Amino acid sequence: MTQDSPASLATLLADPVDTPFDLHVSDGIVHVSGDIDLVTAPRLENTVRGAVTASTTVRLDLSGVEFFSSAGVTALENVLRDLPGGIEAVIAPSPRVMRTLTILGLDRSVPVVADAAELAPR
Repeated sequence: MTQDSPASLATLLADPVDTPFDLHVSDGIVHVSGDIDLVTAPRLENTVRGAVTASTTVRLDLSGVEFFSSAGVTALENVLRDLPGGIEAVIAPSPRVMRTLTILGLDRSVPVVADAAELAPR
């Protein structure tokens, strides 16, 4: 590999510093920002699983996500398979993210709302 050649997939996966990503949980809402991809999807899945166990159901706020790969959908499907009903709703996906959720069918498994105000108070 020359110095100007593209990095290998293994190198990109081993060094995810260029992938902006943040997760935090508060009041039963998993707030996500950054890209959900092959590198970050396992963190998303583990965080959602932990939050579901702690508070029965969670709401998933995707308002800060601009890229949501099929790996992210698979992570959420894994949670729903193992913890049915654990994800109460997906909140505020961008049009680009909503397209991914729709194409891959996650919108048929979990309600998707434009704003948290559309959900009943807890």
